[in-house]
Amino acid sequence: MEPISAITGGISIARGAIEALSAIRKISGADVISALFEWDGARVEGSDLVKIEKHPTEGRDDVWWYSVEDVPDYTFVRFPVIESSLEELSGTIAGEKNPDARYWRWIATLRRGVLVGGGDAPNIKVRFIVIGYKPKALLKYFSTP
Repeated sequence: MEPISAITGGISIARGAIEALSAIRKISGADVISALFEWDGARVEGSDLVKIEKHPTEGRDDVWWYSVEDVPDYTFVRFPVIESSLEELSGTIAGEKNPDARYWRWIATLRRGVLVGGGDAPNIKVRFIVIGYKPKALLKYFSTP
């Protein structure tokens, strides 16, 4: 695995997206799968098809990245169970110019305009949920024959 670095910040999944996922679940063929994970990537409960990879950062035991193992035909979304105290960062694989949404980590929300000692902020320990669905089912649902 190539080293990953923070490039962009983002906000966790919005409540509207949760409603969208609920609607997707009702679409024939979407075959939604999901699982709950501890901060260290250990599954708490849910589908065995959803697997997390944890990517450590060399020389830092307080900074790591997550990704979801590929499952053919599935796209995954993730969200922390407590989102009010954190920010999501997307990672960039070494040698690439753009962040890759498949790699992420969560950090504590930083006070804007305050210098916080340089370097990468440590990860925040938070449980999270990963939900997978089949985008092709959405296309069939919304497409005209």
